[in-house]
Amino acid sequence: MPKEPIRPNIGNIKPYVPGKPIEEAERELRISGVIKLASNENPLGPSPKAIEAVNKYSKDISLYPDQTCYELNRLLAEKLEMPPDSIAIGNGSDELMLLIALAYISAGDEAIISLNTFSTYEMVSRLMEASITRINLKNYTYDLGQMSKVASPKTKLIFVCNPNNPTGTMNTKKDMDDLLSNIPQNTIVVIDEAYCEYVESADYPDSLEYVKKKKNVIVLRTFSKIYGLAGLRIGYAIARPEIIKYLNLVRLPFSVNRLGQIAAAASLSDAAHVEKSKKNNSEGKSYLYKELEKLGVSFLRTEANFIFINLNNDADMAFMELMRRGVIVRPLTSFGMPGAIRVTIGSPEQNKKFVDALAEVIKK
Repeated sequence: MPKEPIRPNIGNIKPYVPGKPIEEAERELRISGVIKLASNENPLGPSPKAIEAVNKYSKDISLYPDQTCYELNRLLAEKLEMPPDSIAIGNGSDELMLLIALAYISAGDEAIISLNTFSTYEMVSRLMEASITRINLKNYTYDLGQMSKVASPKTKLIFVCNPNNPTGTMNTKKDMDDLLSNIPQNTIVVIDEAYCEYVESADYPDSLEYVKKKKNVIVLRTFSKIYGLAGLRIGYAIARPEIIKYLNLVRLPFSVNRLGQIAAAASLSDAAHVEKSKKNNSEGKSYLYKELEKLGVSFLRTEANFIFINLNNDADMAFMELMRRGVIVRPLTSFGMPGAIRVTIGSPEQNKKFVDALAEVIKK
């Protein structure tokens, strides 16, 4: 049998492990009524305005999308008070991470990432044959001080997930200021803020200020989480126009679909839905803290829409036992944390179902 002529570095890439879909769990276990609290999706779903817009324009899917995402770009620029040419829109933040790696990493360049974080940072860096330096978390939080210490002139990218997935912890403004002050001038810091809308801490940095000050940062945000549009894949990057120009240069044509652009634009006009989603998350967080304390379970307080739970046990086994009870969570084995699970903060009904199921699993 002939050998596949793949690039040598491809064999070192680990495939992404997604949360299990509801349909798959119900099919495998022959049960119904399963809830999914594995992928940090908004339990309230998308804005009604987004649904209305998708229904209205669904007849137009025979037409190619606007490659420039003009209207969505304009609305985001207005909301963020940033120039339109400082924003790039992508097929989810994942595409933008790939574009960043394509534009800025050459074979042998260095990328600094953290252990126990979102795996796509390492995946896109390895794809471009980067040398990877991994830094341990410190108290379950990104150790930005250590990242700045190991950065060298060969360091092209530093990836920072803030708040971090899967721990829900965050780095403060001082942490970020110190990092940006102590790294080489040619290093770009990619700040992934997928969960920024859920943050309640006053110490959370305003990363757009770094862009306005022309720092070498790329801020990533998404419509997948609080806006509830994960299935339509819309993310965006904010950076200096000089950086954005190169991201757009390496993207494939028409990568951002028509209905995604329309739904995201409509979502920006529904501030009430965002506030309702924040309220549900805050109240759910308080409820789950209280119930997890009753169960004697170790967990981390979160700045995101999920909670890291350390079971000090086999997370994959707990995942299966919870799924048999109709609740899908995320075992963190693929994040290098085999004793922990991550649970999305759901609706009040979903949160209660999870707590009841977890109580049974703990007893068992």
